Amino acid sequence: MQTKRVTYQIKNLNHEIIRYICETDVDKKKLPTPAQMQILHYIISKNGEKIYQKDIAIALNLRRATLSEILKTMEKNNLISRIQDQNDTRKKEIIISQTAKDNFQIVKNKLNRAETAITKNISNQDLQIFSEVINKMTENLKNERVDIC
Repeated sequence: MQTKRVTYQIKNLNHEIIRYICETDVDKKKLPTPAQMQILHYIISKNGEKIYQKDIAIALNLRRATLSEILKTMEKNNLISRIQDQNDTRKKEIIISQTAKDNFQIVKNKLNRAETAITKNISNQDLQIFSEVINKMTENLKNERVDIC
């Protein structure tokens, strides 16, 4: 029996997770995208600290151009606002809106339900092995990228 490629299995799992989240009881148009969720999570986790685009780019390993486009969309959708820093006019502080906080909580709750559904009937030992394998795969790709670049 030939097994499916690992990358294909990961892509399918990711697709099923997103489908699960999007198909359960909330208007999809109001919800942040996965990339926006990562940004919102980062901002919320900083508990009111001043956050700038550069901080997010470094923390989430995003390119400046990519992050800039995501932030523009988030600003257009009233998830964030960007306010010029008083001390350095080149920097803009990123402020999260109440709408974004509310939407973030909705998606976080959905992710928690997805986590419960996805790990159902899987032993803690198997989950530990899965986590170790995923971490090794991530490290392999990081190391390979460093060797190439």
